[in-house]
Amino acid sequence: MSCNYKNVHTPIEWQKNCELELKTAEKQQELAQRLILEADRLINQAKEAVVKNKLETEHQAKVKVNDVVYKCNEIEKKKFELEEEIELLLNYQRRIEKAKKCLIGDSLDVIAECLKSRKQRECIDLVFDDVEKELLKERELILGIKDQLEELLDKVLLQIRKLRPFAYNLAEDLHLKQNTLKIEEHNEQLNEKCSVLDTKNVFKPAMISMIEWDCFTSDIITKADKVLVDGRPIRAFFDKCLNKMTEDLKVQSDIVNQAIRLRVDEYEQMIENLNKQKTETIDKINQVQITIDNLVKAVDDKQSHLAIAHTRLLNRTRREGIELCRDEVEVQLYDEVLELENNVKGLKKMIAESVECLRRLKQVSTRIDIQLQIKKNSLRIDNELCFEQRKRVNYSFY
Repeated sequence: MSCNYKNVHTPIEWQKNCELELKTAEKQQELAQRLILEADRLINQAKEAVVKNKLETEHQAKVKVNDVVYKCNEIEKKKFELEEEIELLLNYQRRIEKAKKCLIGDSLDVIAECLKSRKQRECIDLVFDDVEKELLKERELILGIKDQLEELLDKVLLQIRKLRPFAYNLAEDLHLKQNTLKIEEHNEQLNEKCSVLDTKNVFKPAMISMIEWDCFTSDIITKADKVLVDGRPIRAFFDKCLNKMTEDLKVQSDIVNQAIRLRVDEYEQMIENLNKQKTETIDKINQVQITIDNLVKAVDDKQSHLAIAHTRLLNRTRREGIELCRDEVEVQLYDEVLELENNVKGLKKMIAESVECLRRLKQVSTRIDIQLQIKKNSLRIDNELCFEQRKRVNYSFY
């Protein structure tokens, strides 16, 4: 029995293949050993770098925290000085305003309320009349007494406006630094177990240098100091001019009251005239409406006669032969139709004119109603609101 082996290797080939496989395995084992040693070295190196960087970061964080705490203390100190100065200035403001109130009582408020109320007048009644002129004169007279207080008050308010931005900026800076302290405190409590790496986060380096950071707060404090020093020489004075112009104010008050009374009389007279005119206009509207109704009735009546005449003419067109002639009846019918059409045309024209007249009369009535509303509103303002306010005016205590 014979065997036929295809692709049969020789013993020598078999031996070489086995040796090659062994050498390949030994070579891969050597490479793996070198890889393990290199990995152990990198792990130790990374561990040492982590420890070193952590210690350095914690040190820098403590230095930063100390700097921020120092800045916070400086900010709080300066902020307290600014707020104290602002409060002193506000006390000056209150004292000045109290002095103004004691000096003029409610007079300026009364005038302001009267002027404000009179601005609620409408349309043509919103005029610059004698009442308005005398009220403004009275106000100017009062303002002359308190000019010095106004000037000082402006200076105090200006100084407050200068100080408040610094107080606000320091408060904002303090808030930011306190937030930084919270962040650093939170970072200090972080460890390897409570942090998860998120590769999606992209961190951009900060663009503000340490010099800019240090100068920011220092500049605010320096500028605030300058404003504080410049503003402290302000002195309050408001004990003058309490007895001046008393009689002039009384005289001017009487003039204002008299002007209001005269204006009220004018409004009442005009309202009476408008009511009378409204009554006459309504009567005329009713008369015109009756006229329109009569004209419409007349047109309807003429339309009936016109229809009869047209019907007769139509019926006569049915005559035959020699009977279809232009006789006296047809001539009369044609004349009747022509006359009726002219009459209807004239009546319709008169209706249109009457309707237009009625429309204009209604417009006049509407305008009168509007004017009555305007005048009554103005009367209410002067006779009730202004007179009620004027009762508060009292110059006898000067």
